[in-house]
Amino acid sequence: MLCPHTMSGQTVGVLGLGGSGMAAVAALHAAGVTVFAYDDNKPDAALPNGTIANWHDWPWKKLDALVISPGIPHLHPAPHPAAARAQAEDVAIISEVEIALRAAPTAPLVVITGTNGKSTTTALIGHCLTTAGKAVAVGGNIGRPACSLDDPGPDGVIVLELSSYQLETTPALAPNIAVILNITPDHLDRHAGMTGYIAAKSRALAALPADGTAILGQSDITVTQLARDCIKRGVTTLLATPDKAPAGRQHCLALRGDHNAENAAAAALVLHKLGLSADQINKGMASFAGLPHRLQPVATIGPISFVNDSKATNGTAAATALAAFSHIYWVAGGLAKDDGLDAVMPHIGNVEKAYLIGSSATAFASQLQGHCPTAMYHNLDDATYAAFDDARNSHTGGTILLAPAAASFDQFANFAARGDAFCQIANTLCSRTGDAYA
Repeated sequence: MLCPHTMSGQTVGVLGLGGSGMAAVAALHAAGVTVFAYDDNKPDAALPNGTIANWHDWPWKKLDALVISPGIPHLHPAPHPAAARAQAEDVAIISEVEIALRAAPTAPLVVITGTNGKSTTTALIGHCLTTAGKAVAVGGNIGRPACSLDDPGPDGVIVLELSSYQLETTPALAPNIAVILNITPDHLDRHAGMTGYIAAKSRALAALPADGTAILGQSDITVTQLARDCIKRGVTTLLATPDKAPAGRQHCLALRGDHNAENAAAAALVLHKLGLSADQINKGMASFAGLPHRLQPVATIGPISFVNDSKATNGTAAATALAAFSHIYWVAGGLAKDDGLDAVMPHIGNVEKAYLIGSSATAFASQLQGHCPTAMYHNLDDATYAAFDDARNSHTGGTILLAPAAASFDQFANFAARGDAFCQIANTLCSRTGDAYA
């Protein structure tokens, strides 16, 4: 556990008691901090290491900081009332990641962010370091909260995936290496538009010390502009160009698509900077299995493949999935993001038909009119079964691809629940046909 002992004797409020909130409470308590905590959705939560009390009743005049969970707005579209109270009382609003960094871990810190691909890149870096025998702690917006990690020491590495929400509430951030893969429209309501979203993401670069390294995606116009800014500051700046990387994506069979070639190139640059040889990087990539819900092969029935890309929650992410396959029976829809389907249009020729679900179905059907056949369905089950019937009747097969281009919250708890449901449908179809599945 990363315990911020420099905060001993302070009083801190923790708002939100999900994974990151509970980790913050545990780390703060271990550091000798008096903790008051509350969760709007769990008002009677049990808390062994602090005091559960409605935030209205906290001793605001004594609070040194408010730790806020990433999903709770502190600025836009409107601050949570507790965040507004903190601002009025001049109480610092910080993230759980900030608590971990105040513990002053001795290991070098690598931070990865971007609209799409950050979890895959983070996991790939962690896997390759582990395969090479390095002590590594991986967490943040993926897997374990930062506070729950152990410091692997100066010869190890801490690798954190950070979201825009975490970046804007982590003032102690000072990474040795910062990676921004891409920045495309997402979460714009939380940042009052694209300018605010870019500013939040670019905090990863602004926090770099003079001897730090910036590694940036080379195919994103916004990110390449940030690269120019880094160069002007004198920061070592590297572009993740697949054909110039110190090791190749061709060794990583689990990563399909041009976007993953760039993710692998970024990972290779990080690993090379951390001292791994090309052979060590390639060996690690060769054994990387990928992450669930990200171009995940699910099942095969004859010439028909099922691929789960439920994490494609915006148009840009869905576009990279459509670019990776041909003869696609595309299952899409949900709670639409601001970017709509504009990004997918260059790849729409790969789509045989779109099977649309969720609250965005009508809007998506309108946008796709004249570009590919569409049909609307009440739920994921109906859409997937219809896609399978059409693929089977085509006699040439193809790929039934779940790449929603939308959030899941209109019909599912989260993208993982949506992806799991798709996998279950695919596996049920496999069992009915008697075919083996992956």
